[in-house]
Amino acid sequence: MSTTSTLFSGSSLELYNNSQLGQSVEKSSQDLTTREAFQDFVAGTFFQQMLKALRSTENELPYIGGGQAEKVFRSQLDQFVSEDLAKTHGAPLVDELYKSFAGNHHIDLSA
Repeated sequence: MSTTSTLFSGSSLELYNNSQLGQSVEKSSQDLTTREAFQDFVAGTFFQQMLKALRSTENELPYIGGGQAEKVFRSQLDQFVSEDLAKTHGAPLVDELYKSFAGNHHIDLSA
């Protein structure tokens, strides 16, 4: 009888540990998704606007300009570069935004 109660207690503990593991995996998945959203936000607002301002200072040469196709290409290129900048150099901005968001929404950052 003691073996059965020990077995039952062990399985309860195992279920509890598995549910805790599932919760931590779910929390880390949500955390990653939230951080990716902030990374996209930083790319779209900060870096893309910075590149847009940089492009606006260039003088367009009428005789070798690429027209509308070049504008579309540069827009796509700027989007790609801004996303890359956010991934490689945006961590300080993303971290501060996430900490502020977590503080306002009472999210525990210790886990």
